[in-house]
Amino acid sequence: MRLDKYLAHAGVGSRQGVKKLIKNNLIFVNGELATSPEQNVDPNVDQVHVDDQEVHYEEYVYLMMHKPSGLISATEDAREKTIMTLVTGYEHRNLHIVGRLDKYTTGLILLTDDGTLTHRLTSPKHHVEKHYAVTVDKPLDPSLVNKFANGLTLEDGYKTLPATLTIESATQANLVVTEGKFHQVRRMFEKLGYEVTNLHRFQIGVLQLGKLALGEVRPLTKDELTKLISLHKD
Repeated sequence: MRLDKYLAHAGVGSRQGVKKLIKNNLIFVNGELATSPEQNVDPNVDQVHVDDQEVHYEEYVYLMMHKPSGLISATEDAREKTIMTLVTGYEHRNLHIVGRLDKYTTGLILLTDDGTLTHRLTSPKHHVEKHYAVTVDKPLDPSLVNKFANGLTLEDGYKTLPATLTIESATQANLVVTEGKFHQVRRMFEKLGYEVTNLHRFQIGVLQLGKLALGEVRPLTKDELTKLISLHKD
């Protein structure tokens, strides 16, 4: 990989900016002064320093977010505040959102620039489970368990895939779905005469929100990433 591409991908600066850094004798590869932006580097072997700071190359970025209510799941929007206002230090990466949540739903969102993994996690054929904690406006009837298990026909005629409902208390339940249609969870309950008053996603596939605080963002651990990729291969 060319040195200027390596550094641009790492967020050090544009290729023109890298040329200026080289001209000012600020870039070193394996302890040797870099002399050309076209110099080849191996991200897995070579050590690159800029102004005495080591630069680490990441082919892809994988971030976990605990989305708060009131933000929309979009990378940009002219009118609404988006979840990207919570993400700092990755402006140079072309991140996209895996598994959007509506404005007033909280919980787990994954952001990455790995298009292959995004496809694996969002394609209906892979049946990746999404786990939600749901609160509704009135007591839940036990018969709902079978109704969700058989799939529901929504107001637009769409028949959902079977979902797993576990009633936790009078007005609270956990729901596991394997698809992600627009406002699907809310629409499924509305079809059965319930209004969802609180909706929170706490797991996608093998990824669990855990103790990540509301509004916080962190990179996936190596263990999380290994499990995510291994369990969701084509």
